[in-house]
Amino acid sequence: MPRFLFLTWNGAGNQPPAVATAQALRRRGHEITFAGYANQCSYFTERGLRFVLLGRSSAAWRDAAPEHMFAVKLRAVWATPDHLFDLPRLISEELYDAVVIDCLMFGALAAAESTHVPVATLIHSAPGALMPPKGRFESQVLGPVNELRAGAGLQRVGSLWESWARFPSLSNSIRQLDPLAAQAPAAFTYLGPIIEDLPPSGWQPPWQANDPRPLVLVSFSTGPYWDQTSRILRTLDAVRDRDCRALVTAGSIELDPAIVPDNATVVRRIPHDEILPHVAVTITHAGHGTVTASLKHGVPLLCLPNPAGDQPILAAQVQNLGCGLSLEGDTATSSEIGQAIDRLILAPSYAANARLLADAILRSPGISTAVSRLEELCAP
Repeated sequence: MPRFLFLTWNGAGNQPPAVATAQALRRRGHEITFAGYANQCSYFTERGLRFVLLGRSSAAWRDAAPEHMFAVKLRAVWATPDHLFDLPRLISEELYDAVVIDCLMFGALAAAESTHVPVATLIHSAPGALMPPKGRFESQVLGPVNELRAGAGLQRVGSLWESWARFPSLSNSIRQLDPLAAQAPAAFTYLGPIIEDLPPSGWQPPWQANDPRPLVLVSFSTGPYWDQTSRILRTLDAVRDRDCRALVTAGSIELDPAIVPDNATVVRRIPHDEILPHVAVTITHAGHGTVTASLKHGVPLLCLPNPAGDQPILAAQVQNLGCGLSLEGDTATSSEIGQAIDRLILAPSYAANARLLADAILRSPGISTAVSRLEELCAP
């Protein structure tokens, strides 16, 4: 059976769809190896997936203060010439039949243009939210990417989408969430959310099964690059005196139990599919995984995006589609958050529009198409 190599990095929301795709391939009998950075090793080995290091690239990684991490990721992940060495070395050491590369690893994508092994790009969000042409992120990354391409003897690209579209490009989003879907190259396939298999958490809710109060899920980023404490605290204040229940997934953030209101419960994390069937509103940083998981269950969203990545664009698109509201993540007050919660619960149009997106997700090609496209890469 074919052997697949996945290249990825620790960007929080980019790893779950890669794992979900690998799990589906493994169920078909394929062998899977992940290659990445030292700080990812436990993430993959705990899921029973083989993991190897991108040697030079991983050595270039340095943990730093949040304000310096952009430069670290640019040098070690997004536009590193080290990928031009690491990918050919891995392919020469083991006989892989296909390679799946995270869309932000532009050095690896450049290296893949000169390899004989079939390659696919995994786009872990809506392309027009994650990397809009001429957007802020591209303006900071395109120059270094073209420098490394020149060093590899490759032609420059006019946009980062061109690097993706040189290969079959699989997005775990739906067209409705992408404000630039009409401009997407033919190589882009919108699969819909691809969700990894997780074991049941065993968590039991502290409230009665017949509790009539609407349930609010509070789910902010669990990634290491943004401190979500302020968003959680303002949201706790917003729900404190409201006739609702709140479940807060706090990740590694430690909250003083004394500040948690009686109608709120705090857990580390819980698989979205366990709780979302019971949720009335999700309050989130607008990460793609939480947005699509909520919409899959027809749950409207209140977005408090971090000012980076795809989050502001996804938050705006959620509001434009009428399936949620967006507030300024860093400055929205508890009063503003509370008023938005009331609107989302009391106005039926938000849930109705969220259910329309749930129907679109249900009709999306899904993981079976992802597996078929990847298996086609290996066909003789």
